[in-house]
Amino acid sequence: MARLLQVVAVGRLRPPLAEAGREYEARVAQMAAFRADEVAAEPVQHGPDQVFRREGARMRDRVAAGAHVVALDVGGRAPRSSDAFAAWLGRRVEDPRPTAFLIGGALGLDPALAREADERLSLGPLTMPHQLARVVLTEQLYRGLCTLSGHPYPR
Repeated sequence: MARLLQVVAVGRLRPPLAEAGREYEARVAQMAAFRADEVAAEPVQHGPDQVFRREGARMRDRVAAGAHVVALDVGGRAPRSSDAFAAWLGRRVEDPRPTAFLIGGALGLDPALAREADERLSLGPLTMPHQLARVVLTEQLYRGLCTLSGHPYPR
């Protein structure tokens, strides 16, 4: 599994989620080419239009060239299970293009960026902080890679 998996996220991971996020990112990186790119958050006081426009532009600039872009969006398709996510991930790593996952900031993902994505993926119907979404995504990437490679998921 040599295809690049990339996470492009608004903001840095901060405590208490930073340790878990870095742990899962390191585990993913041991199993596949992986890169996490963080872009600066725009102050929410600037208003949603400016926040989305500026964060969206920063994110576009960081997406790997030619990537299949997956926007994390509550309105997207939610996998039925971790096994279903692993099967989907298996198809992504067989594609010669990198796969870039986009995670918006405090106000969410720029709607224009979500519309431009090749697909939208939901982690479920519950609203969660963007940093937690990043940890959940990287944990599921790791779990999926374990499933695909036949390795037991460490408990």
